[in-house]
Parts: sequence; structure tokens; C-alpha cells
Amino acid sequence: MRLFFVSLYNSYYVEQGIPDLSEFGDVYEFGYGLGKDKPPTSGIIRKEFQREILYHLSPMKDSTLASMLVRPGPADAMRNAKFEGGGLGIDRVVRVYIKTEQDRVLKQAQQEAMVRRWPPREVFCIESEHSPFFSAPERLADMLIKAMELKHGNVVGPE
Repeated sequence: MRLFFVSLYNSYYVEQGIPDLSEFGDVYEFGYGLGKDKPPTSGIIRKEFQREILYHLSPMKDSTLASMLVRPGPADAMRNAKFEGGGLGIDRVVRVYIKTEQDRVLKQAQQEAMVRRWPPREVFCIESEHSPFFSAPERLADMLIKAMELKHGNVVGPE
């Protein structure tokens, strides 16, 4: 029965794009802005796990600096992100997704689920962990330039 529950739990997380870091143990530190009797309002990966999970391919000096600067994020940001209403011009903005192939936060299946939920025009792949701006900055910059060069169709902007 436990295996069935874990399987359902993991597939839910995959489809929602929510990071499941259970393989690393108790890694989250939560904030309870609405009180301890309410669900957490923010979360952060504990400092002792940040290098292993977020920055394992990054230079040590970059991961050290990043660990000093990282702050808690909203607990439900990934699960509750919705863009409804076609009249808002949302589809006028060209979306790209950069898939990080060695990511320990968002596994490949989770990244693919995110792409299916809100398909971008283009998917780029980078051999990086969750933080390509540290582990592969030149390659990331190249991808961002390629994203800018995509034909933008109806996007409003300078001609």
C-alpha cells in the first residue's frame, strides 16, 4: 500500500511541476506567515543541502555566494501559477523554456510536464544543474540570445 501511495504522490508532484526532493531527506525549512497552525507560506532548501541539490555542477565560490544570497520563496508559487483569460495578451509574448538536464530540483519528467501545461514556442536543452547561470553561463547566454532572435510574430516592441 505504501508503494502505491508514494507512486501517486510522485506522479502528482511531477504533473504539477512541484519539486519532490524526498530522496535527499528533510531538506526544506518552512516559514509560517499565517501562524504555525496554518500551511507554510514560504520555503527554502536548508543551507547544508543547497550545494548538493542546487549547485552541484557550479564552481564552489559561486555556490557559496549563492547560498549566502538565496531567500525563501512562496510555498505555492509553482502549483498555483495560472494564466487564464485569453483577452490578456498573454500569448503575444514569445515563451521559451530552457531545460536543465542535470537538474536535481526539477527532474526531467517535471520539466516536461511544465512544458505540456503551458507550451513554449521553443525548448532549449542545457547540460546544467538547476543554476545554469553559475555552471554554464556562456552556454546560457548563447541560448538567451537565440531566444531573442526568434521571429516574434505579433509581439509588441520596437521594429
